[in-house]
Amino acid sequence: MTDITIANSNTKLAASVYGPPTATPILFLHGISLSRDTWEEIAQRLSSTYCVWTLDFRGHGHSERSSRYELADYVSDAEAALAAIGQPAIVVGHSLGGCVAGVLAQTPYPMVRAVFLSDPPWYWGKAGEAARTSIPKLFAIISAKQAAWQKENAPLATYQAFLANAPSPMGGIASDHTSPRHLLSHASALQRQDNRCWENAASGEILATIATDREFRCPAKIIQGDPRCGAALLDDQVVQLANANPRAEIVQYRGCGHAPYRMIAFEQRLFGDLENFILRHRSS
Repeated sequence: MTDITIANSNTKLAASVYGPPTATPILFLHGISLSRDTWEEIAQRLSSTYCVWTLDFRGHGHSERSSRYELADYVSDAEAALAAIGQPAIVVGHSLGGCVAGVLAQTPYPMVRAVFLSDPPWYWGKAGEAARTSIPKLFAIISAKQAAWQKENAPLATYQAFLANAPSPMGGIASDHTSPRHLLSHASALQRQDNRCWENAASGEILATIATDREFRCPAKIIQGDPRCGAALLDDQVVQLANANPRAEIVQYRGCGHAPYRMIAFEQRLFGDLENFILRHRSS
């Protein structure tokens, strides 16, 4: 694995590259408050066969902070990474990263071969849609605590304890469903993240520019978590998504929360679905 810096205009972005540089490239995009480190397990597993790129969006991880955190800015970060890759890539995105990948897939963008979207909050930009889930309330709690902890320079253990003991919509607490490594990764990301990234996130306003009725122009697979367990993509929204994208494959993970790739009970299933998708589209 090699860490690199990508320039997006005046913003320096951190990225990591795994595997053979001449192999089929795969770009991974994280969700809000996470970082490229969240993809470590998957990146390692794919690196013997593919060239895996993981990116820190602006204001996250080791990337520079910015004066703006609009969806278009995150899309431009992904475009900068794709330009650095220099050939068509499969783009994998979770949550916010899934929305970014979806927007890229809506245009005949030559650098995107196919997209794999993990529980994207695709309809949150529509009035009242974000509030139908439990996630905005969680965002408000996290952003408030983060602001206070960053101000007092709280230790990493403070973030870890909060995340590990948070009630889970899947039942019990987060540490019942998420590995210690992933909790550490998220804690580190929260400690580094620019708190201003949360502006317009909980309301869904940041996603208001998504044309949800526009079809994806490349192969797409969408993984939906279970709305009863904290998923961002709701069942009736899946129907809308399928109607707008009749060629897309949509798979529902019942009993799973918002981040299946981080869920102990679902990470193997997610990896299997992702690997099969990559095998089908690495030469398309």
